[in-house]
Amino acid sequence: MDLGISGKRALILGASKGLGYACAKALSAEGVDVVVSSSSIERAEAAAVKISTETGGKVIPVVGDVAVADNMNVLHANAKAALGGPIDILLNNHGGPAIGPALELDEAELVDEFQKMVVSIIRLTDLCAKEMVAQKWGRILTVGSAGLVQPNANMVLSNTLRIATAYYMKTLANEVIKDGVTVNVVSPSQILTDRTRTGAVARASRAGTTPEEYIKKQEAALPSGRFGDVEDFGALVAFLSSRFGGYCTGSNWRVDGGLLKSIV
Repeated sequence: MDLGISGKRALILGASKGLGYACAKALSAEGVDVVVSSSSIERAEAAAVKISTETGGKVIPVVGDVAVADNMNVLHANAKAALGGPIDILLNNHGGPAIGPALELDEAELVDEFQKMVVSIIRLTDLCAKEMVAQKWGRILTVGSAGLVQPNANMVLSNTLRIATAYYMKTLANEVIKDGVTVNVVSPSQILTDRTRTGAVARASRAGTTPEEYIKKQEAALPSGRFGDVEDFGALVAFLSSRFGGYCTGSNWRVDGGLLKSIV
């Protein structure tokens, strides 16, 4: 299927690995010119070379650290310069915050994560959205979490801050759809990423087993019987970015293999 987005320009945050990388690769395979952003220019460069080699597309590395909101102004300007025009497709993504319960929430850490997960994301989205409205076409996607529907235990920072960003996106979606701009959240759960594997090592050690056995046990408990692949996530992002996704907006799209029991 031709998604009708060849020649569009995309900016992908957190694109050096995992979900962001998969989205950048999926869009590049559709002929989209892609900026892959990371807090490390070395990681961004490595990802850009690998994706371009596999897809034959134009993939450009640009450094962009969401830890400071002002960095988003620089990232936006550099991405536009690299792509030769305004951003058509934006994927908001960042590293996950530290785990921990509500009663142990550190206020300073909350403020730092708020800057990264809320302020920086809104800053960049605002910069891109205004240009998308002016050109009467755009796609804004934000990586969410299963915690948007069902708060995850021991993840107070993620639960608290992701919902703030998601509701901003919902508000924005209703304002810009008349101008051909869609805004969606795509929420993964039980996707096999580097973060999943790293977490399995720590949890397996505490449980007295191997990471492989721990992951196998986790998979057996899932409705799908397996963890999802990052490509599953990237494929949905590519579709929502396409010309066929023009009437899909203001929604939280789950990529969770049926894990959550809620239908919404």
